Amino acid sequence: MLSSYRKSAGALALAISVFGATGASAETRYVLIVDGAYFPSVSHVQPGDQVVFTNNATGGHTVTGDAEAWTSGAIPVNGSYTLDITAETPTTFRGQTSDNTEFEGAISFDVPVTQ
Repeated sequence: MLSSYRKSAGALALAISVFGATGASAETRYVLIVDGAYFPSVSHVQPGDQVVFTNNATGGHTVTGDAEAWTSGAIPVNGSYTLDITAETPTTFRGQTSDNTEFEGAISFDVPVTQ
């Protein structure tokens, strides 16, 4: 019984050390789509994070990564799209409103500078 307990405790300690050593947990970043812009225009992310685009504009909107690596499809007013970030996610994206107006935003894998 004691031997079984020791094995279980050892396995638990190993799991905690492996998961604890991976660093920070994933974050969710939020980007508002407003008429003619993204807010914020640059989101600081790491692989494993998510970016949630919420359409707060007056019409439908589509968000697309560089070279069409990903696309949200049509996001209705007050709708949202969640993008899972990987190391290969393009760092710029562009948007297009239902009236074909285009604008750009970006993600950055750098840690934001605070003052």
